Amino acid sequence: MQPPFVRRASSFFAGETPPLFANLPLLPADPILDLGRVFAIDNRPHKINLGIGVYLDEQGVTPIMAAVAEAEARVETAEDTKAYLPPRSVPGFADNIARLALGQDSDLPGSGRLGVIQTPGGCGALGVSGGLMRRSGIKTVVMGTPTWSNHRPVYTAAGLAVRMIPYLDRATGGVDFAGYRAAVEQLGPDDVLLLHGACHNPTGVDLSPEQIDIIADIAAARGFLPMIDTAYHGLAHGLDADAYILRSFAQRVPELLISYSCSKNFGLYRERTGALIAIGKSPDRAAVLESHMLDLAREFYSMAPAHGALIVADILGSPELEANWRSELATMQRSIQARRNLLADALEKTEVGDSLSYVRDQNGMFSLLPLSPEQTQRMRDTHAVHMAASGRINVCGIRADNVDYLAGALASTMIEDREMLSA
Repeated sequence: MQPPFVRRASSFFAGETPPLFANLPLLPADPILDLGRVFAIDNRPHKINLGIGVYLDEQGVTPIMAAVAEAEARVETAEDTKAYLPPRSVPGFADNIARLALGQDSDLPGSGRLGVIQTPGGCGALGVSGGLMRRSGIKTVVMGTPTWSNHRPVYTAAGLAVRMIPYLDRATGGVDFAGYRAAVEQLGPDDVLLLHGACHNPTGVDLSPEQIDIIADIAAARGFLPMIDTAYHGLAHGLDADAYILRSFAQRVPELLISYSCSKNFGLYRERTGALIAIGKSPDRAAVLESHMLDLAREFYSMAPAHGALIVADILGSPELEANWRSELATMQRSIQARRNLLADALEKTEVGDSLSYVRDQNGMFSLLPLSPEQTQRMRDTHAVHMAASGRINVCGIRADNVDYLAGALASTMIEDREMLSA
């Protein structure tokens, strides 16, 4: 008679479904990530891709930055082993990212109040932060409506409740600051407030410096923990201006978490390069925080990929390369704003221009247009304009040779629905 484990193996290979996974349903593709596949199979020559989540230059390319290419060549020349590197960070990465985020003149790096670890991109930082919150006894993560589509899944997977509060005023295309402030004033020590760094995703609508200071003062008074997701540093108004939210909170609250992604501002999307920065009340508390961050990282992924972090460390460790990178990043920022202005100018010539004038004043790659899922489907089916069902667009998909067509398609779709409602 065969031993039990042999019989089980035989029945499995005979085609029986293993009971462990029998009840798992097939999940749909991620709607944002699937946009690229749908766009690729659209054969219409005039198609426009506004759904992508990456920077594109005017030729529709996501380029390797020259500073990145030079640093990468230097890293590869110097590399003579693939042995493990320290789990906290490759040499020079974590501390330089903290300097970039908090400012060269910040006294925090020398205070001992910083805990920093390298993570697999911004998502890795968010995941570790969720585990840290859970271990700390935090119950709820509070987010403005709308937020990036992956924020809720990351924190619910960590066992935390998610609560949405007002943020976007859809009528004006700006911040509903009265509603946001009123909700924030109700938070307490068991809560985390998730904020976006510059270039809010999906809206492009950022808090003003004055509004940032008000929310930071409320955080200090109410005792909740701010968590700032920083994914587009430098792409709104420049590195220092975009870091205002980080530096304002760092000056006003005793404890703070910052997730930092190098995907957009270094163009290192596939290299998965990021960091989690924790500011503690004291050096002892910062040491505790970093120890738990490292322990959580060990649970999740052990250590982050080295290649992208070595590139960033080389750039930020070289004054000449850093200056070149800053110049390239400024060019990217100006290019994004130029495409945003192209769209705003083209929309002004249509019947819906007044209702979308706020597009010009928003920041970064994204804007959230007042379109329903049915309208975005019609934009794709009728006009070959691909975008997220939420109405989020990436202005990097706009060029001088397609912007008038895009503006006309948007106007046609919005006016058609107005006429149907008034009929």
